[in-house]
Amino acid sequence: MSDYLSNITPDSFSGIVFALEGVSRSVVLINGPSGCKFYHSATSDNQTIKQFEFDPLNYPEKWYFGQPRVPCTYLDNSDYVYGSREKLADALEFLRDNVAFDIMCIVNSPGAALIGDDLRGIAEDILGDKPLVIIETPGFSSDICAGYETAAMELLKQIQINESPKKRPKTVNIIGLSIFHKYYAGDIAELQRLLAFCGIEINCVLCADCGLESLKNIGSAALNIAIHPEYGLQTAEYLRVRFGTPYYICDGPPIGFSATERLICDVGAALDADVSAFTVESERARARAYSHISRVNSLTGLPKGVEFSVEGTYSELYAYTSFFVQYFGMILECASVLNENCGCFRDAFVGLLDDLGLSSAMQRDIMEAGSEMVFGSGSTIAGLRLRGRDFVGIETCLPTLGYIDVVPKTHLGIHGALTLVEQVLNALIF
Repeated sequence: MSDYLSNITPDSFSGIVFALEGVSRSVVLINGPSGCKFYHSATSDNQTIKQFEFDPLNYPEKWYFGQPRVPCTYLDNSDYVYGSREKLADALEFLRDNVAFDIMCIVNSPGAALIGDDLRGIAEDILGDKPLVIIETPGFSSDICAGYETAAMELLKQIQINESPKKRPKTVNIIGLSIFHKYYAGDIAELQRLLAFCGIEINCVLCADCGLESLKNIGSAALNIAIHPEYGLQTAEYLRVRFGTPYYICDGPPIGFSATERLICDVGAALDADVSAFTVESERARARAYSHISRVNSLTGLPKGVEFSVEGTYSELYAYTSFFVQYFGMILECASVLNENCGCFRDAFVGLLDDLGLSSAMQRDIMEAGSEMVFGSGSTIAGLRLRGRDFVGIETCLPTLGYIDVVPKTHLGIHGALTLVEQVLNALIF
């Protein structure tokens, strides 16, 4: 529970909402009090902009409360006693008549899950045969990763999907990428770009940039790629059992040149694709990065030997640590684990630290470490600044300090490796 006490850490309820918000032309209706919607609506709209100006007269309806996403039924005390049917029906009728959507998703807030209303019966009476996803229990005590996978699998179970799809060679689904990942749009663009070098097409990016049609045909891909294992391992296994689709689990998200090359070459081999064009692209990027690193190093000796701290899930810690230590020669001082209960990649990360002789990094508190560089959320960076620490902070996850990324960015793939080279070098010389 330590991360919940010292940081803004989303839970399973948030994981469910953000997963469903990642489905295009969906409406995610929270059956709960208005306080359950504001954070989720603001975060979703920052990641997938729908409102182009902050006008208090926009979205004045009582289900939206001035925000363009995640309407709610604004339950109060009497509704927990007498039921939410009336408010839920009113909201669904309004949305049916005034909002264009392909999928309606209704998520019970933790308190509303105790009421026992027949959400599906109420919704079907009003929406007819419109595609519908109901999440009755949000699993409030679980973490965001568990909530995300709950929503992803319920989406696949409750939406009518082609059960006997014709497999399309050289196509993949991307699993385990959420709109809560800071650079998710840039991540998708980079993965599309790199796979295209090999003649491989992305069929569906589940719960991050997918529509109803791609969901219906998710079983047609030749391979599923779990980019973030904590968010995708169970879903990938579910799709293997249901559609017979094999899956590839990344050694952490593909951060850095070596990790990216391993991913693309392994996927290329699995799909019998030619990776030579990608290899040329990667070699050019390596040469460009080296020229800049060499110039800085010749003057300062940096970035070799710079101490850093990083926070994230186990797979994210594995990926960032591998790149910063093995490529830059930096030294990991502190590794702060988010969503520690989701430990599917814990052994791999612990093994990496043992191999590097850095096992003590997991024992240190990121708020007490004296690292020269900190890679983490905006709230962690802000907390360290308030303590008067002298360091450089680079955001890797939400919540953010508010920097507006007009140009989509990524830390994944070749462009991501170059972005991190740029961020590290500029942080050290300015």
